[in-house]
Amino acid sequence: MSIQISPETETLLAKEARRQGLSVDALLQRLIVQFSAGTGREVPELPVLHLGPMGPLHRRDIYDDAR
Repeated sequence: MSIQISPETETLLAKEARRQGLSVDALLQRLIVQFSAGTGREVPELPVLHLGPMGPLHRRDIYDDAR
């Protein structure tokens, strides 16, 4: 995965990582963990869609070629 950040932000991240004795990747992981802890919830690995209760589906419910 990649993200685009400004050169100024990249410089600040590199400087802060050097100050803490970490790699930029480790610093970003630490910041993400701190952010998720600060919000009181975990960062989900995959998005969760709550679509409500759903019963069993039949082919005729999905496709219009059923007889």
